[in-house]
Amino acid sequence: MNEKALSVIGQYGLEVRKSVRTRGGIAVLTDDGYKLLYECTRSDSYYERENMITAGIKRTGFEYIDTYVMTAEGTLFSQDAQGRKYILKDWFDAQECDIRNETHVAMAAGTLAVLHGHMMNMDKCEHELKYNNATDMRMKFDKHTKEMRMVGNYLKGKKNKNEFEMLMRRSLMTFHEEALIAAQELEEMDYGSRIEKARTSYEMCHGSYNYHNVLFTDRGCAVTGFEHCCVDCQINDLYQFMRKLLEKNGWDARAGHSVIEAYSEVRPVSDDDMKLLKINFLYPEKFWKVINFYNNSNKSWIPRKSIEKLEGVLAQNDARKAFIETLH
Repeated sequence: MNEKALSVIGQYGLEVRKSVRTRGGIAVLTDDGYKLLYECTRSDSYYERENMITAGIKRTGFEYIDTYVMTAEGTLFSQDAQGRKYILKDWFDAQECDIRNETHVAMAAGTLAVLHGHMMNMDKCEHELKYNNATDMRMKFDKHTKEMRMVGNYLKGKKNKNEFEMLMRRSLMTFHEEALIAAQELEEMDYGSRIEKARTSYEMCHGSYNYHNVLFTDRGCAVTGFEHCCVDCQINDLYQFMRKLLEKNGWDARAGHSVIEAYSEVRPVSDDDMKLLKINFLYPEKFWKVINFYNNSNKSWIPRKSIEKLEGVLAQNDARKAFIETLH
């Protein structure tokens, strides 16, 4: 982003004291605290939706989130001399969550539970008008598993396979079987009733709760990045956070259960949601992501990073399955 973008700060009635580039924008220290300035690259409705979500959450009393700042004229967008649009968010002088720090992880899990409670108290009319339903897990599993079979059939017919393709073909059957087991268990737990309950009660999820979006300030945890917020089973947020944590920590069962315990101290996890959490882990999501990247890329050249990712998934799979066995 061009430093000239800072010229729009005046439209908010703020004074810039210092600024630093950050991912996708500029972090600015103003006379009203830290802010984050972004150039708009999406439709107006994208930012309007996130503004409605964060404002709605803040009205419930959960204050440490990246809410939008209105201009002095009360508009969501500012504009520079070239006609480029910008948005400004409240931001924090904070440290990103360290997923190898047990204290950070426990606080992040507890903060998620608190956030979920606040999101359940959001105005139901806002839910109905402005928030999307997440994809049904049955449909997601089915789509991803079909892609596994499609890639498997492609590799079966390919004569000259490279190192990545040979490794993938050898491992595909194992992960495909895991995918089928997860789908079967999802049906057996009556997922249809569980997702219907989430939708009728407007059960809100953050949608992308990971260590990048949890910041530690001197006043506690702040949560950012609500662009994927949706109506879904809230336990899926906990799954997303745990999966990243466990992948980085070798699927350490103790680390995984400490997250569940920290969350449950604030918001107890029901038996049905424990089943759903386990089923999420049963589905080989990381393997599918490697498959998906391959399926949508130039197959004539496979980057070394893709081979390393696949090798990492295979190396961790026994530990992943051992962790899943500890979930009851």
